[in-house]
Amino acid sequence: MIESRDQNPTTIDSSAWTGDSGAAGTDATVREAVAVFDSRDALQAAIDDLTLAGFQRHELSLLANDETIRERLGEVPRDVGSLAHDPDAPRQAYISPEDVGSGKGAAVGFPAYVGAIIATGAVLATGGTALAAAAAAAAAGVGSGAAGSFLSQWITDKRNEPMLQHLDKGGILLWVTIGDAARERIALEVLNRHATQPAEVHEVRQTGSM
Repeated sequence: MIESRDQNPTTIDSSAWTGDSGAAGTDATVREAVAVFDSRDALQAAIDDLTLAGFQRHELSLLANDETIRERLGEVPRDVGSLAHDPDAPRQAYISPEDVGSGKGAAVGFPAYVGAIIATGAVLATGGTALAAAAAAAAAGVGSGAAGSFLSQWITDKRNEPMLQHLDKGGILLWVTIGDAARERIALEVLNRHATQPAEVHEVRQTGSM
């Protein structure tokens, strides 16, 4: 679990994992709030409130599934909270229930649904296997409506998989990018309303920054 101190969020010194001694450098950093949730309902409630407060989908990320964690880090920790401040922890884009269900409507064609998968970040979240599933459905000759239904269920399973895995190891991690003090206060207020423990704040080096 994430360690908490009193009722205030903990600010983590990024030098603990970046090796930055504090000297000025050319790398930019991203400031984030991170919290752990003990259910999918609590996570969804927090995300709904963050969205209403003006946070965008690309500012939210979740911990990837166990298979991806094992491939990236060599092992899956028993407590997902230990990855809250690990810059190497693999993440996946947040996919909303509305995104998942969008393929079930009869008016949604197969090409449009594939486009929706790409737009939601599902391809990045699943290592490209979303497109592989789409191609398999197309090769099988299924109609656009059936393909949309098939992919909708596939994305539902992929969306829920990591959350169910992580609930057995302490909870569901959510990272929120915060750009300034005002947004930080809002994010922390929302996260602390729904999370199991007080949220924490850290700065992580933005890879590829100039």
